[in-house]
Parts: sequence; C-alpha cells; structure tokens
Amino acid sequence: MKARRASRSVRTRIARDQRTRARRSEAGFDPLQTVIKTCPGYNLGKAYKKVTRLFEEEFRSSDLTLPQFAVLVNTGLTESATASEIAERLGSDLSTISRTMELLVRRGLVEQSRAQDRRVRVYRLTPSGRAAVDGTLPKWRNAKQRVLEDVDPVAWKTTLHTLRQLAG
Repeated sequence: MKARRASRSVRTRIARDQRTRARRSEAGFDPLQTVIKTCPGYNLGKAYKKVTRLFEEEFRSSDLTLPQFAVLVNTGLTESATASEIAERLGSDLSTISRTMELLVRRGLVEQSRAQDRRVRVYRLTPSGRAAVDGTLPKWRNAKQRVLEDVDPVAWKTTLHTLRQLAG
C-alpha cells in the first residue's frame, strides 16, 4: 500500500512536470531548451568534442598526437620558450605541459636547457622536432579543411575573433 502510494506520488509529480514543461514550451519558454540553445559552455564544449575527434582521426596515422603537435607548434613560435609561456599560450596547466615536454625531449624533438634562473627550463625545437611539425602540417590542414568545409568563411572569421576574445 505504501509502495503504491509512493509510486503514484512519483507518477503524479512526473505528469505535473511534463504539463509544466509543455505549457512553458507553448508559451515559447523552456528553460532546458534555453540552456541548450544559448549556453556558451554547453555549445563550446560540444563543438570542442566534435572538432577534437575529427583532428584526432586525422592525426591517428601520425607520429604525433594533437596535444604534442600543439606543444611543438607553440615551442617553435619563438627561438625558445619556457613551459610556463607555452602553457599560457595553450591555456593549459604547467604540469600537463611539463609531462608532454619530458616525452618530446626523450624523443629528441625538443631540446631542454636551463635559463639564467637555474630553476627555469627553456625549450627549443630540434631539427627533428621541426621536421615532425612540418610532416604533420598536411594532416592539420586536412583536418582544418574538414572542420570548416560547411562553414561560411565570413562567419568563421567572426567566430574566430569571438573565440580569441573569450580565450583572453
């Protein structure tokens, strides 16, 4: 008896919630749809996952992962860079960059030295690192083309500007 009352109470609540959602939807207001349609976090996260999957597919046959490629590109932007500078450019945390750098140093793609402040490590691309980036650029270009093939170029330019603003 008590269990039937509880299940009836649950069914009543569910039915009431459905009626409320239907009324809001008919009135043009559904807070759940509003979240999905307007939330930057939701929409950027969904786009990030889709784009990342596509890039990872493209990079699958490469010697580099997408994060390694990003670290190498950001290392090669200047003559040398610290892990902190690279982490800031990528919007990543220092520990992730340091772990990736250790691997890239072991593979001979990055050279590590000490700055004047002996506590700071400075990284440079090696000739092998530059060759790895150059060899992966066609995969990057292909992935970029696939991502943007159905996107209006003017809209992409505006979106890219907005993304850079959001990234700070």
